[in-house]
This record gives sequence, C-alpha cells and structure tokens, in this order.
Amino acid sequence: MRCFISITLPAEIKRGMTAIQGSLRTSGADVSWTRPEGMHLTLKFLGEVEEKRVPKIEAALDSAANSIGAFSLSVSGMGTFPDIRRPRVIWIGLKEQGNNLIRLQRSVEEEFNKTGFSPEDREFTPHITLGRIRSQKNVEKLLSLIEKLRDVELDGFDASCVYLMQSQLRPTGAVYTERYSVELQG
Repeated sequence: MRCFISITLPAEIKRGMTAIQGSLRTSGADVSWTRPEGMHLTLKFLGEVEEKRVPKIEAALDSAANSIGAFSLSVSGMGTFPDIRRPRVIWIGLKEQGNNLIRLQRSVEEEFNKTGFSPEDREFTPHITLGRIRSQKNVEKLLSLIEKLRDVELDGFDASCVYLMQSQLRPTGAVYTERYSVELQG
C-alpha cells in the first residue's frame, strides 16, 4: 500500500483554497486540480509499504512526535515548482511563528530513516499542492493569475495531530484513508 505522513487541513482552509483554484481555473489552463478531500501537508512520502511494516511505522511516528507540541500555521504565499519558468506544480505556502513544524518534519525524517526509509533529498518546503500543470495550454494566463495572487493569505489553523495516511490511486483520483494518528502534546 502507498503511504505518507501528513497534517490535515480544516474544512474552512480547504474552502479558501478551493476558491483560489476557482480564480485560477478562469485561465483555461490544462491543470489537474487537487480535490478538497486531497488537500494536506505532506511531511514524508513513504511510497509502497508492506502491511507487516505498519507497526514499526506507527512506533516511528510516535517517537517523532513525542516532544513536539501543537502549533499554529498560517496559509500564505503562492507559487510554482520547480520555478516560475518551468511550472509543473501550483502550490500555496504555509508559515509558522516558531519552528515546531520544521522540528517535527526533521524528527519524522530521522525516525523513519532508522526504520529503513531514505531521507528526502530536497529541502522541506511547507506547501499544499493546488494543482499539476499537464500541458502548456494557456499557461501564460495561469502564471499571470498566480503572480497576482502570490501574496495571498488565508486564515491560520492549529496543527495538533500527525497522520499516517494510505493513498489508493483510482481513475477519479487518489483516495486517502487515515491509518494511524498521533496527537502533538510536547
């Protein structure tokens, strides 16, 4: 089964992101838009995992979250990966006062490395994927709208739990199922 570690988003944040997607859709660009139920902050993608490894994954998640307390995140800023000249992914950013998110993500990397999962090569950039660009159709219009919205801000929210999620790929899109959760109590 495909799995990842994440922080979920409250419904009101997802509604705000869906409204931003609506503004971007007016460009007519060829984008595969993230559905609201698929919006989340990925801390670590695990890939294919055998069921028998789940208890060790749960223990690693417990250990990673052990000393981290709940924290507040704000939704702020927008852009594309890998960059504006070669856009493939449209994202909206997350910011925190303090460093609990970065501490949590680093702790997840360390604990999962001990469990046999390779650390991520790229630096962690807290973001939510809004969509994936499929072709160059109307991409200039899309980039113009992204530029206008690049300083967008939505309400903040409290991150108080971390999840082990299972991802099932279907023709209609990925379906995510919570497998395990850990409260951030620090």
